[in-house]
Amino acid sequence: MDEPYQASPDVYVLPTHIPIPGAGNLIINAYLLLAEEPVLVDTGVFVESPDFIAALESIMPPRDLRWIWLTHDDADHTGSVQKVMEVAPQARLATQAFTALRMTTWWPVPLDRVRVVTFEDRLDVGDRTLRAIRPPTYDNPLSTGIFDESTGTLFSVDTFGAILPEVTTSCAEIPAEALAQGMVAWGTLDAPWAHLVDIGRFDSVLDRVRQLQPNLILSSHLPAATASCDRFLEIVRSLRDADPFPLPDHAAFEQMLAMMGPSPATDGATLATA
Repeated sequence: MDEPYQASPDVYVLPTHIPIPGAGNLIINAYLLLAEEPVLVDTGVFVESPDFIAALESIMPPRDLRWIWLTHDDADHTGSVQKVMEVAPQARLATQAFTALRMTTWWPVPLDRVRVVTFEDRLDVGDRTLRAIRPPTYDNPLSTGIFDESTGTLFSVDTFGAILPEVTTSCAEIPAEALAQGMVAWGTLDAPWAHLVDIGRFDSVLDRVRQLQPNLILSSHLPAATASCDRFLEIVRSLRDADPFPLPDHAAFEQMLAMMGPSPATDGATLATA
């Protein structure tokens, strides 16, 4: 796991990343919103759960959490959810109904602690209201973004993510061309349906995001960004005319593994049989 950093006076980023051999790096962010009723947005990846809890503890005692907002139930967003629910006994789980129900297939979700939020719902967290929005692109139909109406901060889930040449904590440090290429690469992988959409309807969806006029964009897969939302939306619009991301076949997968080198699991198996 990477070092937490502060994206704004009231938002901390709890980041990690995974290398994609031959392509770059994919950042995976969770966020801690220091509202009057603190909100944890997503919970990292399972293999780093102890480090995630430690990172959270370095910012605030988990027992002070009041909300855990799961944007959707993909593995890179739910890794520590069960542990966080244990160490934050006063926190409620804010998520879509089907997200909560689907997660019961792999952990005993305390459904009495679930607060269902769906698109255009508003969640009162004491000193502000968080609005649930549908992000314009996604790989999971339950994906639910957040717009903090008091600060103009947009938690955009997978939208505006990018596969990047280097890991950084500021979007401003990424060259414009590399950022655009990385966003198209990620967008065509994460939303392979984008090239099938009616462009008029797609424009309407993008306009709804533009009308929010966010001044801080916090994607699950991009460093914190204060860049123009219009530029980001132009790149997302270009997905309509981009080819879907070419998925690796088995030969390509073996090449990726060779580039990665021995994995900890492989090393452990070797040691166990030595």
